[in-house]
Amino acid sequence: MRPAFAVLLMLLLMLGGVGRLPASLEQADVMPVEGRQMEDVNCSGMTFEDLFAYDNASFDIAVDASWSEAAITATARASDDRASDVRTDLDGLFDGFPGGNDSWISTDERDAVREVGPSCISDMSTRITLHEGATVRDLSVEPNEVRFIEDGIALDERFLIPSDHPEYRTCPRSPPLASTNCREVPVSATDALEIDLMVAEGTTTNAAFERLEDPDSTPFTIAIVATNMTNADMRITFPTLAGLTLVASEVRDDGLAQPEHVAPTVGQTADGRLQVDLNLTYPLAEWPMERVLYLDFTTEDLSSNTPPEWLTDAPENGTRFSLPPGINSASIPAATVASWGFDQHGWSLNCEGVDGWNMSRTNLGDVVIERGTGIGGEVTCTMVDGYGVTSQEHRTWSLVQPFTFETNLTEERHVLIEVAPAAEAGFTLAASLHQNSREGALLSMPVLSTAVFDQSSEGMLPGSLFWSIRISGDGWWIMEFVLDLGVNLPNTPPSLVIDQALDGSNGTWNALGTTVLVRGQSMDPEGETITVTWRLCGAGDEATLANGAWEAEVKTIACDQQGITTYVVDITATDASGGSTSISAALVAQQNQAPEPDIRPVDEPSTRRFIPHPGIVASLLCVAFAAMLSRPSQS
Repeated sequence: MRPAFAVLLMLLLMLGGVGRLPASLEQADVMPVEGRQMEDVNCSGMTFEDLFAYDNASFDIAVDASWSEAAITATARASDDRASDVRTDLDGLFDGFPGGNDSWISTDERDAVREVGPSCISDMSTRITLHEGATVRDLSVEPNEVRFIEDGIALDERFLIPSDHPEYRTCPRSPPLASTNCREVPVSATDALEIDLMVAEGTTTNAAFERLEDPDSTPFTIAIVATNMTNADMRITFPTLAGLTLVASEVRDDGLAQPEHVAPTVGQTADGRLQVDLNLTYPLAEWPMERVLYLDFTTEDLSSNTPPEWLTDAPENGTRFSLPPGINSASIPAATVASWGFDQHGWSLNCEGVDGWNMSRTNLGDVVIERGTGIGGEVTCTMVDGYGVTSQEHRTWSLVQPFTFETNLTEERHVLIEVAPAAEAGFTLAASLHQNSREGALLSMPVLSTAVFDQSSEGMLPGSLFWSIRISGDGWWIMEFVLDLGVNLPNTPPSLVIDQALDGSNGTWNALGTTVLVRGQSMDPEGETITVTWRLCGAGDEATLANGAWEAEVKTIACDQQGITTYVVDITATDASGGSTSISAALVAQQNQAPEPDIRPVDEPSTRRFIPHPGIVASLLCVAFAAMLSRPSQS
């Protein structure tokens, strides 16, 4: 594969997983390369769908007020399972360049992608076209293609070269083959990574299309080719335009309509701009089937605008929403809220609460609950569409602090959490200890009166403990929280033992009497990583440790240089939280053994071979060399 295809890494992650590139990508024209700098590339004819499916990605497309340009941003994510393949493919794409295809991925290779990537992306198709007219399905008739603008494109990445990887190192090549600050990790690194497509600094757009001349009176269709887009969320935001609405959407596979597709979600920003959220998927088993999503828009006569309607998934009157102690606000995700109501112009919430308790809906579609004073208050809400029309029905809900709690850590390292109902009893609380990625055993019980949760801290590390809870029950909206218990689990230092030999000594000496091998065991009660070190006469080093057994090669040279003949070694085991245990042990040196005398009879000839002393050999060589120099020259 030609090395210039390294510029496709961004696209490989944005709109593809990892794997062999299709033959069509081999058609790219590449300008001459000087050193590691790829001057220019031509990626025309390529499309994002030429690549394989990524893990997931999100796209944001904001059409500007001129209806002729847009800002497109995207974040693509490669999971731990895929990350090593991504790095391997990138390194292979640099085959032929110094440091390329060597099983290490470097910051130099990453920087090359950042530099030349915008040039390649600007040649590629966005797969998005606009068509004037109602319900357009023939994409071959004068397609108005959204195209990238090179000067507006910027690329970035996160965690491609993870600096905390244990094999993170300086690139072993010297300039000019590598930059002086080049760093690299092996392509086997499984750290998840992200790639970003952004709008370049100093610009506001990075895509353009032929201007829609009259969107306020002419219907139009947006077509998105979703082939190979296995899991992507997309949001399209339009300029302010009264009456603009999404009247229909359709997915077609190889031209055949798919009636069961998930319809987009329509909303509106605070300043009245229409937003359309959609999820793009593609069944890879159906490749090379072509999938196209059509979005049909028009403007309408707002004099006949119908009010928003509550749907069956909306919370009933009297539903209780909870905010536990220490939580001042909470969000209900947009994906859940979308099914509460409907209006073709999108809708927001207009709520009136008491004592500061309130609810609202953000531009992103989430519902936010805000704490007031006291332990709760009612809120009355109506839906309002993008043009100010209010729902005919309102809903009244209760926002409450459901309980108070106190915690106590026992000597057995159990956390006792006493829960007392604050506003109303009768809810069910499911809870477990929580600490980063660690989760304790789940306990669940109805809270009718004061209840005690006995949570074992087994498996938790020293430090702060949190409580992961789920509140549910008849008339309660199911909500989840993570609470700070205000409890620190104390650290228990690791155990440390030195093994003794049968003769009672604490180590085994080497033949020269300069090093003693000391062994033992060390374990940490919380399962933290342990480091075992030794110190003797001011010198020291780290011991090797595997499966709880440690081994140290203790050298006595520092003692010998100081004239110290009594050896007492200090061994220390330290866990990841800083807890340590130390012990000292005397190392008794073995007495040097004198060589055995030669007891052969005097008249027995020796069979030992004579080996001359090195000084004798040197003397003989000097004599021979002098003799050669003293010879008269031959005329």
